[in-house]
Amino acid sequence: MSATLSQAEFDALLRDHEEWNAGGGGRQLDLTGRPLTGLRLAGRRVDGVIFNDTDLSGCDLSGTDLSHAELIGANLRHARLASADLYKANLTGANLDGADLSGARLLRTDLTEAVLTGAVLDDAELTKTYFERTDLRGARLRGTRLDRVGFDADAVSGWDASGATGTVLAGSLVTDVGGLTDAIDALRQAGALVRPFIGKAES
Repeated sequence: MSATLSQAEFDALLRDHEEWNAGGGGRQLDLTGRPLTGLRLAGRRVDGVIFNDTDLSGCDLSGTDLSHAELIGANLRHARLASADLYKANLTGANLDGADLSGARLLRTDLTEAVLTGAVLDDAELTKTYFERTDLRGARLRGTRLDRVGFDADAVSGWDASGATGTVLAGSLVTDVGGLTDAIDALRQAGALVRPFIGKAES
């Protein structure tokens, strides 16, 4: 098992990554499989960093720029991602059980097969966000803004979408008894004021 990075080691690696991001040399930071619990990451720019299978459980990532980051299979259980920027982040198969994503920006974020049981997405911005076979049981989406969001065979039960508004692509959800239900109907039953998106869904 890889050793946990110290804050000084992480900061040095991130400076090298920032040079790579700016096109001035350096190299992309790849932290695949590294445990990062305990590091100060709130408000940092870690855009484009590879966090695949990384342990970020309980980390404070509030206000952090995670745009274009790869978080495939990452452990983000109970992580704090309030107001984080997850533009085009890849969270396929990530565990976000109990994570706080309130006020986060999830534009074109991929949450295929991710676990968001009990996650909080209150007042988050979901634009072209992609859910497929995502576990949303007990998730909270109060006041969330949805724009062309796609749901496909996601598991739902006991979720709360009170005051959520916006547009949703046609899709179906898996209920707690194993049946299928229309995604828009399910959101409305959970308290959302949503409507189907009419038009061409841009990629």
